[in-house]
Amino acid sequence: MGLQENIAAAMRAVMERRGKSLSDFSEELGISRNALHDYLRGRGNPSIATLEHIAGKLEIDPAALVLGLFELDKREITLLLLDTIQSVAELPENRRLRFAELFLEMVKLWNVE
Repeated sequence: MGLQENIAAAMRAVMERRGKSLSDFSEELGISRNALHDYLRGRGNPSIATLEHIAGKLEIDPAALVLGLFELDKREITLLLLDTIQSVAELPENRRLRFAELFLEMVKLWNVE
């Protein structure tokens, strides 16, 4: 994957996880909506200063943004986990049990050497 695609993928991931619209995300990042649209499509060519600015707003290292080494921070991971647990808790009993069975199967697969 090229640099522009890495930037696009990282920015899309953050935007989706935060549930932001294009307009809201461009406002949060302090860049124009058109520029953000181009970056998200892998067509923009941000300057180094712009990349540093965006990375600062996303609270990630600029190198991670460019190299595609983006990771969720621990707070976001925890929130996603809590949202998932809440969603599962709201399922009917038979579906919660099925979810538990499938989850245990996944855990078993992880423990296979």
